[in-house]
Amino acid sequence: MSKKLAIEQIEKIFNHKFKIISYFQRDLTKFKILLIVMKNFNEDKLQTIESIIEEIPKSISSRAHKLNSITEATNLNYLIKEVSNSDQRKKYLKPSLALREEFEKYLDVIV
Repeated sequence: MSKKLAIEQIEKIFNHKFKIISYFQRDLTKFKILLIVMKNFNEDKLQTIESIIEEIPKSISSRAHKLNSITEATNLNYLIKEVSNSDQRKKYLKPSLALREEFEKYLDVIV
């Protein structure tokens, strides 16, 4: 792949009109949360909010910022918190239908 083509591909990642994706691209923590949640969803894997927080390196952001990012995204209905049936203390994150649909369109543009 030529450098010019590589740069064009990188530009596609950020130059788009997807509202929800743009929200998650505003900071690295939110973008990592997006990637983790979408990967888990596509692999039919349930991952607790706590383990998602632990998966994001401490060098990227504080625990409080990670929790605030998750709370904000759920308040905007981009992410859905789901409580475990077997243990009410465990909460999982899933992408909303709107996020799933937009993410699919986003992948079509960048891939």
